[in-house]
Amino acid sequence: MGFNLKEKLQNLNRKNIVIATVILLVVAICAITGYEYYQYHQLKVKAEAALQEAFDQAGPDLSQEPKKPSEYNIGEEYNKAMKSKKPVLVLFFADWCGYCVRFMPIYQEISEKYAETFDFSKVNVEDKKYEKVVREIGITGFPTVFILDPKYDNKVLLSNAILGNTESLSKEMDRYVRIRKILDSKKK
Repeated sequence: MGFNLKEKLQNLNRKNIVIATVILLVVAICAITGYEYYQYHQLKVKAEAALQEAFDQAGPDLSQEPKKPSEYNIGEEYNKAMKSKKPVLVLFFADWCGYCVRFMPIYQEISEKYAETFDFSKVNVEDKKYEKVVREIGITGFPTVFILDPKYDNKVLLSNAILGNTESLSKEMDRYVRIRKILDSKKK
């Protein structure tokens, strides 16, 4: 009296075969979807870990809202800076300007790097006290960065194309320092 599958199946009626088939299909589907969910979950965990590692390597906490340009303590008030004997790197900005917000860490770094050769000033174009300056200089977009040199009554507009990184902005500032040294040597 052994176990004979064929004989057992013949003894089952059709209803039982249908029920058994449905149960087997449900078990198979559950097994496949469970495995797929497991694979999806594993990929999701790996992706989240990679994303977190990228954020950790990026430096500042990107989950916080970036500071507005007016919240940075860089340089001095415009009118005071324009009485300087050094050239002044002036940033014209608006707090709502996303490009200005992204530029501020670069401006901060540049202000520290060139503290000996340049003075720095920020002008909020929406501040009524700077209305005349903004109009006279002709500010039409943000951020706008000028090298203003009161000593030589010189005004140099820096292209926004070089504002994206510290290196290109540094090259332009170094170039201005070289030109100013030539002017100073001829003035003697």
